[in-house]
Amino acid sequence: MNTVCENQNHPANTEKLRGYGTMNKQNEKTGRSKTQSKLYCLIAAAFILISICSPAAAESFIPVMGSDTLDYYVGYGEPEITGALRGNQEFKKGETANVQIAVANKGLLEKVVYREYVIASNLSNETIKKYIREGATPGDPAVTEDVNIIHFSDYVNYSIESADMNQQNTLAQTEMMIEAGRINAQSLNLKFVCDSPYIEVDNSGDYAYLSSLNSGNYNVVSVPIKISPDTPAGEYIVNMTVDYKYPSNAKMIKAGNSTDGFTTFLYSDAFVQEYEMRQTVIQIPIYITSGAVFEASEINGTISAGKTKTIAVTYTNIGDEMAYNAESKLSLMYPLSSTRNKGLLGDVAPGESVTIEYPITAHGSAMEKIYGVNSDVRYYDEEDKLQIAPAIKLDMSMINPFTIFTFKNALVGVLLLVALSLVYDYYKGSKKKGGKKEEETKRIADSEN
Repeated sequence: MNTVCENQNHPANTEKLRGYGTMNKQNEKTGRSKTQSKLYCLIAAAFILISICSPAAAESFIPVMGSDTLDYYVGYGEPEITGALRGNQEFKKGETANVQIAVANKGLLEKVVYREYVIASNLSNETIKKYIREGATPGDPAVTEDVNIIHFSDYVNYSIESADMNQQNTLAQTEMMIEAGRINAQSLNLKFVCDSPYIEVDNSGDYAYLSSLNSGNYNVVSVPIKISPDTPAGEYIVNMTVDYKYPSNAKMIKAGNSTDGFTTFLYSDAFVQEYEMRQTVIQIPIYITSGAVFEASEINGTISAGKTKTIAVTYTNIGDEMAYNAESKLSLMYPLSSTRNKGLLGDVAPGESVTIEYPITAHGSAMEKIYGVNSDVRYYDEEDKLQIAPAIKLDMSMINPFTIFTFKNALVGVLLLVALSLVYDYYKGSKKKGGKKEEETKRIADSEN
């Protein structure tokens, strides 16, 4: 017995026991760390679950337990999107214009009706106590002037479900105000298309976007269109397609603890909003007026640097009206100029052509290329009003007689000389080889003889 005690008190055994104690302490710390890690993971998972289930985004696809919500009211009515031209509805042939379209929301709220299993929000606790105390029937019109429908059995069931009537009435009133916003449109995407080949709508993808459009309000969008010069006069339709969503229903989060004891405590907001998508196509009429339209059917002549050349331009009336006292004009810019940039066309009937000659002077430093020159035609219509036909672009070719001495042409010439020299050397070398071979053949033949 003493021996055992002496062995246990031996210094070596003491160090062993001290080591065992240290290991136990490390194991305790490791276990405690694992427990804390598990706790942190559970807390993090709870926060993730809260962020997933929170209805802050207020969309219909958010997962919500049906037992956690109450739908007090159902609303009737939704947005009504309309569109109309703003300003002048008439446009000219060949015109490029920005069409101003007023997009409005004329949605009307028809009614908001509470559901049968819910006490009306305007039914106060005092009125309910009066019904119970006097034993009055809630369906009696003389007693319930300010209430549409109420059943005593519904009230009993409702009072059992929630003892806090004031809080429930607050939720019901809040939902009624939210339901009234169902006539407001959100996230509007507008697209514009014209089926006529004469009218081009600049519509790359979703041309216009409106974040919201409340009932009774409007917004103006600008749509660039390009009208062909040969467009027949008349009415044309631009289709405006509008895709949007609106809040179709709101569900209130139950007050207090849920009866099933699950998920209610996760919600921080008071309600969950549901949305529905809608699409409407609105026809926007525009009117193309009649009038004279000119085109340059023929351009004869070229311009030369440092010289004055005559350019003949033939104007043809491709419109559907007579042009009286028509006059053409060139808009010239450096390095081009003219001593006479106007020409009198006179009276030009539809389909008739008139040729005007312009003296065009090009500066000596003008580059050899094709110059674009704008030409306008002014005329008087049948009502003796001054009109301006759509602008015409004239392409005038520049030919410089001294361009043969340019660096580009010199480089091409040098390359041609080098190529010819190589061909000559190759031909000369082949000829020498052929002569030597012929002499060798002749010498062999003489030696054999």
